[in-house]
Amino acid sequence: MMRKKNFKNQIMQGIGVVVALLVAQSCTDLEPQFGDSVSVESDSGAFGGVANATNALETLYNGVENMGDQANEYALMEVSADGIAVLTRGVDWSDNGIWRTLHNHTWDAQHNYVRTAWNNRNAEVLSATQLLDPASGASGAIAAQARVLRAFNMFWILDWFGKVPFRGVNDGVDVNPEVLESQAAFDFILDDLNTAISSGNLSSHGPNSDSATLAQAGEAMARMLRAKLQLNGEAFTGSAGDMNAVISDVNAIEDLGYSLDPGTGPNGYFDIWDLDVTNTEVIWIMDTFAGNRMWNMLHPNQGGWNGFVTLTENFRLFGTENPAEDARIGLAGPDVNGVAVGYLRGQQLDASGAIIQDRQGNNLVFENELLQSLEVNNERTGLRLIKYPQRGADGRPNPSNNAVFFRFTDAVLMRAEATLRGGSGSPNTALVDVNNVRTRAGAAPLGSVALDDMLDIRMRELNAENWRRQDQVRFGAFAGTWELKTVTEEFRRKYPIPADAIATNPNLTQNEGY
Repeated sequence: MMRKKNFKNQIMQGIGVVVALLVAQSCTDLEPQFGDSVSVESDSGAFGGVANATNALETLYNGVENMGDQANEYALMEVSADGIAVLTRGVDWSDNGIWRTLHNHTWDAQHNYVRTAWNNRNAEVLSATQLLDPASGASGAIAAQARVLRAFNMFWILDWFGKVPFRGVNDGVDVNPEVLESQAAFDFILDDLNTAISSGNLSSHGPNSDSATLAQAGEAMARMLRAKLQLNGEAFTGSAGDMNAVISDVNAIEDLGYSLDPGTGPNGYFDIWDLDVTNTEVIWIMDTFAGNRMWNMLHPNQGGWNGFVTLTENFRLFGTENPAEDARIGLAGPDVNGVAVGYLRGQQLDASGAIIQDRQGNNLVFENELLQSLEVNNERTGLRLIKYPQRGADGRPNPSNNAVFFRFTDAVLMRAEATLRGGSGSPNTALVDVNNVRTRAGAAPLGSVALDDMLDIRMRELNAENWRRQDQVRFGAFAGTWELKTVTEEFRRKYPIPADAIATNPNLTQNEGY
């Protein structure tokens, strides 16, 4: 089934998020919320299937695409880790401390983003389960995609919370959902992915497909998710995943034609995030508002809302400020008219080359200096990271609806890591993968690589791309120190089950430490 491209502007996305939140309010007990033409009930009161399987699949995709927001799921994935901070500037971005508690690892079971992420993903699991019920009459292609999307949502619940509630389609509201503990949830997700991939009903499209195709849950996307599941097996369940399975899935993705994009277009390395997504690298995109990965970093006089920054420590991992030595850092501000791509630093210019100032009349200069405070900052504090190069005539971001989620470089680094974790191959095999990623960006090759090196290697390549918290947990670094953060408790590796979920489902037990 080809997905129908669904272009959303910022206003409509905001409305969609509000609606999703309203629908999700009662999902702590996973009570089915039936509306529109999503589901029907038989005369006996049993679940009678969804009214239209095609529409139900599109609704599933829309729910996944809500992860394109800068808050909720993305905040759990990135703001709690050492990649991104959200700075309070005067009265801007204080938000009652909701961002600071993530950075400082002081959240509790009442945290709104934790609750919303829990509700959103659990509601998606139930919707996918309804679509997969035989009564819904889904075609093979629709069922295969629904199975992958269910696995995708359960993957994140398992990652964040360590357990996954599950409700059958005929369970009444008086039935408390069963709870799949970590190993059972892992096995359930793996079975869904194995079934979908082996069915032959997933699209086996390669790179350079149109954006509607790249937004499908196809074979490459499913294999990428399965490889992620196995790579994180020990962090998820306490038992190591199958590293050879990771390597096998990455090799299969490569066989579908995906490769490291050479970056020969107008934006060089950053062509990966170009509007047209015409490159050899992108595996799966979300048809969602990419501006949430751009404007949150930019100053209002650049068209943004000036909250997010990347930690300066991350920029310094490159060991250079010369993009000729590593294209991933991007050009400095004085060398680019309009908004640049990469790590924005130095004096910022508009499209005509004129100096941009902040709202107090100071030159808008982003300095390569360590952050001093989460709470007291001026409008210029912090380096900004922009990966999407689309710009309008005024030099400001003009984002597409395409947010890149899975790309082949990540897969290559996963293969290298799996090799170093005991998979087939040798350290030299992993070194080849790592150096291919580096040389594509114009960086000098390394002479050797060890497992402990991979966390920094992944930061240089994948900063702000959804994976940092998960990477830190996998490498045992999430409780450590970084810019403006002290050591925290190991139990913070998992988020708390939201308090209202615990209150409404006696089968749920709170995670350790909460």
